[in-house]
Amino acid sequence: MSKFFIPLALLFCLSLHSALISAHYGGLSPSSSPRSGSALIQKACQGISKCISTLESAPENQKADANGLIFFSLKFAEDQAANFSGVIKVLNTNPDLVPMVQSSLSDCIDHYSPVGDLIEDAINAVFAGVYSDAIKFLEAAVGDVDTCGSLLQSRIGDKSDSQVHFELPDDVLSLNYSLKITLSAALNLLKV
Repeated sequence: MSKFFIPLALLFCLSLHSALISAHYGGLSPSSSPRSGSALIQKACQGISKCISTLESAPENQKADANGLIFFSLKFAEDQAANFSGVIKVLNTNPDLVPMVQSSLSDCIDHYSPVGDLIEDAINAVFAGVYSDAIKFLEAAVGDVDTCGSLLQSRIGDKSDSQVHFELPDDVLSLNYSLKITLSAALNLLKV
């Protein structure tokens, strides 16, 4: 009996410490949210059908609570970010691009470079239960994605200047938008 006393006392102290920290830094964790399944997906996606269909494709066990959907959306976003970065890098290798277009694509690549790391940091923060850090990482990632999207639309997508206009493949802006809504869904879940 006495050999179990110290480990049990330590376990009790750690669980009490965890509860106190959780209460101090933001109350309930997303996994303790009363919502689940479709209601949680609707809250995360705020009515955006592309987001809803993405999160509905999650395995049933991940749709059961906010943490499962957060992990699913972040892993999905991580893949999207890598895919988008690859597309932009391939576009930027075109030797016939005017300098303004090359500069815009390079700037976009620069903004996307940290996105994968920020998503990975958010995943680790959620895994550790430090939701406030996960929110900060995701807000930074969304900012980088927004900046890249703005660069693509304003500098490259401007059809009024034929010298600068570059016809982007249809899926480029769609990929950027899709990543933004997936990251936003994860953020919404963290704030539930």
